[in-house]
Amino acid sequence: MKNTYLNFFILLILLVFAIKIDAQTDGTRPNIVLIFVDDLGYTDVGFNRPANFPVEYGVVPTPEIDALAANGVIAKNAHVAHPFCGPSRAALLTGVYPHRICAQYNLPNTVAAQDGVTTNEKFFSKVLQENDYSTAAIGKWHVGVDTQFIPNNRGFDYFFGMLGGGHQYFESDYEPQWINNGGTTTNEYRVPLLRNTDYVNPSEFGNNEYLTDILTDEAVSYIGNHAADTDPFFMYLAYNAPHTPLQAPQDKITAFNNANGDGTPGSTFSTVVANSPDVLNANIPGSWNGTAQEYRDALVEDRLIYATMVSIVDEGVGLVKDALVANNILDNTLIIFMSDNGGKLRQAGAVNYPLSQGKGSVNEGGHRVPMLFHWPNVLPAGQTYDHLVSSLDLYPSFLDLAGVPSPSGKLLDGKSIMNNIITNQDSRPGESLYIMRPQNGFHNGAIMNGNYKISKKGGNTTTAGWKLYDIINDPGEITNIRSTLPNAEQIVNDLLIKGVDWVSDFKNVKPCWFDHDRPHPHEALWNNGDLPRYENLFGIPVLGVDDILENLVSISPNPTRDYLNFKFKTQVENLEIEILTITGKSIKKIKAKDLTTHKISVSNFQSGMYMLRINADKEISIEKIMKF
Repeated sequence: MKNTYLNFFILLILLVFAIKIDAQTDGTRPNIVLIFVDDLGYTDVGFNRPANFPVEYGVVPTPEIDALAANGVIAKNAHVAHPFCGPSRAALLTGVYPHRICAQYNLPNTVAAQDGVTTNEKFFSKVLQENDYSTAAIGKWHVGVDTQFIPNNRGFDYFFGMLGGGHQYFESDYEPQWINNGGTTTNEYRVPLLRNTDYVNPSEFGNNEYLTDILTDEAVSYIGNHAADTDPFFMYLAYNAPHTPLQAPQDKITAFNNANGDGTPGSTFSTVVANSPDVLNANIPGSWNGTAQEYRDALVEDRLIYATMVSIVDEGVGLVKDALVANNILDNTLIIFMSDNGGKLRQAGAVNYPLSQGKGSVNEGGHRVPMLFHWPNVLPAGQTYDHLVSSLDLYPSFLDLAGVPSPSGKLLDGKSIMNNIITNQDSRPGESLYIMRPQNGFHNGAIMNGNYKISKKGGNTTTAGWKLYDIINDPGEITNIRSTLPNAEQIVNDLLIKGVDWVSDFKNVKPCWFDHDRPHPHEALWNNGDLPRYENLFGIPVLGVDDILENLVSISPNPTRDYLNFKFKTQVENLEIEILTITGKSIKKIKAKDLTTHKISVSNFQSGMYMLRINADKEISIEKIMKF
């Protein structure tokens, strides 16, 4: 009896401790500073740079950002939801994949566009604002320029920056054109900056003031103005750098070049980079009018200016941190630093080593990004978090920190992660992250789950086109292990089932807009059905509820208590039915022959949601079922 009581007492203590651990940051309501940079290379920050980084790529010192990382948590396996700027930001702010909400493409490059991320989706900023957070957006917006879509109408009390997808960095490159055209310029790169809903007066900034510094000054000012507030603040600092155009003050370019050689006499950053594989092995485009050496010299110059731009961002991050320190609020402020997508290579200057490819790709270099969390006295210093993290996770995490529920009926694709980061536990065991990009009449795609990733590009329409990688041990996706790993086919098939189930929710959602070119080369492909062709991507028919009921089988009852009844439209010679947990674990398989009806007992299943996979004479359907 004593042992029984003792065991119960120990269990009770463990349960109380577990509850305490699980809720240690919920409702703590810290200040939150989200620093979202643009097109930053994966190893163009020191905290992500491996020891074997080839110095000839050009080492970009980032001491201020690295100091935050050293005193916080580095997310080594962090991803965004799309490898391009606009869709990535749509996912960040709504908490859902952009494909669900017709935001698969960047918005058109004009301040006259009337498109924007649907107002049916409440941004996390709006939820924070409604729950007594002061909210500010400083920098790049890129989710809508029409009045209904601007930051001030999406949950931000204060906005300073640019609404479009990019901007010139010097006032001399945009103000004169705006003034000379009588304020009729619509190119988003060449309009004045905005403060809330009004263009900034041209006299406020000098011609040579640099955009990154202007945004930093605005962020520092905001911190000073709100540090003493009773309520916390959320600041979204979205630097445009190091996105093109590659521009920086010439004195800083010269100083950076001279200070960052390899240590040998006369060495500069440029002389080092001139020996990089990207330069020496560059493919000279047919449109290039100069010599091959002139092209290589241009690549070196691009890398130098890009690196200088990153160093200026680093200086800005240091000034933001200093402002938090000066106002005695650093300890109660969560700082998150990350990029909106992978670095853009070659003429855009970034390096993603050791990741493969860059911005726009479903390879790791397109969507795996540098990311850190800094929160003194709460997050452990010097920790690396290797589990999958998504930008989608920030929405539910911010709400939990604020101690507020998700909006009624709001779908969220991410996970609340702050408590799991502290305990270094996986926030999504058995659950997947997805990347898709429409390209050349085909969807490229990738599915990540734990250590593994499957990816597929090009026109192969079968499941055989998927490659399998261990992205923890092989982040560069060098070795396709599908033919060597003993359980590879099971891994691939399980991930494909998850992918088909995921995409079936939005398989008929077409883009609400197309970026830049009119007509866009993809527009006709979506209109005539050549895109999205998700069945070609997965190699498995992608069918929703209506398709299943119409084309193959009726399932009743759903929800069910004890049995599932299947009635097929025609006789099935070979039937396979598999029931899986919502995370993809197979728990029951049935095979049968020559039938038009079938019945399966689920009476011993726990209540909850399950996935049902039906293979009837090689016609495959995925459906969700509910057991109560």
